[in-house]
Amino acid sequence: MKKFRKRYLSIPKQCLKIQQCFPSFKYFKEGYWIGRLRPTSSSSFYTVKIIYKRFSPKVFIIEPCIHREVPHLYGDGSLCLYYPDDNSYNDSLFIADTIIPWTAEWLYYYEKWLEDGIWWGPEAPHTLIR
Repeated sequence: MKKFRKRYLSIPKQCLKIQQCFPSFKYFKEGYWIGRLRPTSSSSFYTVKIIYKRFSPKVFIIEPCIHREVPHLYGDGSLCLYYPDDNSYNDSLFIADTIIPWTAEWLYYYEKWLEDGIWWGPEAPHTLIR
């Protein structure tokens, strides 16, 4: 039986889908998008940068500054949005359907964490990543 590899989604395809779903996001030829997200209607807007060079997008919150002690933040300041070993993201998936909604969800749980110091979001077992 022949095994088929999932089809890689090109940058132009990713851009088109992101522009349709999240018009505030703009693509820069250096390989990243910048846009704004608001996890709830009572939340502030967050400026988000998504760096994508085909593999595992890296997501950073540009404004406002986020607390470095927050759980699920890598040492470089990028957000831990999913557990890489469970293959929940790969380059055949649209960033607009995965990474951006996951970022909004992460921001929602971040705001809850600011209120009570507890991370209420989903977690996968892993070692400290700082």
